[in-house]
Order: sequence, then structure tokens, then C-alpha cells
Amino acid sequence: MMTNDELPRRSLRELIQGCSGTLQDKRNSRWFTLWCLAWALAYVGAHWTLKADLQLATALVWLLVSIPILLMIGAVFSYMHFLRNADELLQKIQMQGLAMGFGAAVVFVTGYQLLEAAGASEMQTDHLIIVMVFSWMAGQLHGSWRYR
Repeated sequence: MMTNDELPRRSLRELIQGCSGTLQDKRNSRWFTLWCLAWALAYVGAHWTLKADLQLATALVWLLVSIPILLMIGAVFSYMHFLRNADELLQKIQMQGLAMGFGAAVVFVTGYQLLEAAGASEMQTDHLIIVMVFSWMAGQLHGSWRYR
């Protein structure tokens, strides 16, 4: 019987791919990643454009705001499709990652509210998103390592 100490060392990529499910799971994961990349590019582009304080027509402003929102809705539906069709181990790993992200967000928000009451500057939404996403990723990596 092998213990964790006797397992061969694997790269981070091998660790992630080792628990990435079936070929269909990998395909669904790629689609989710593409939706997220499209959203990120649209979000950054819209943010920079709106912060540049250009004299844009109202319709163009609404378009700049709407595109990233619609792309993120697409990413959420893509992730839900990915989860519904994933094998059981991959679903478990993903759910553990989501639980870690949610838990970290609760700790961060409630803790930071106390820090604000103590005089810290106001929390920015992007700080919360960063905490959630990196905690979600950490939970996925931990689950991948745990079930390798």
C-alpha cells in the first residue's frame, strides 16, 4: 500500500489534468474558460473605455456595460452545464472549490466590515471577487491533490 510520501511527484498541470474528468468534461471546461476569457477582455475594455471619460453616445455606453454582463451570464450557464455533465469525482472537486470560495468570501466580507468600523478604507468589490476566485481555485487544487 502506497502512502502519500511514496507517490511520484507530478507537475501542477499533471495534477490538474489528472482529475479533470472525461473528454466531454475537458471540452465543457474549455468552453467555460473561453466564456470567462471573453468576459474578462470585454470587462477590461469596457472599464478602460468608461474610465477614459470619453464623450460616448448613451447607446454606446449601454452597449459597453451590457456586453460583459451578457458574457458573464453565458459563462455561468456554461459552468452549470459543465457541472451537470461532469463525472462524480470532478463534481465533488468543483463543489469543494465552490465551498472554499464561498466560505472565504463570508470570512472576508464580515471581517472587513469590522476593519472598516475600526477605520480601514471602504472595501472594493474587486477585492471580494479576487478573494473568491483565488479561494475557489485553491479549493479545486486541494481537491485535485487529495483525490489524485
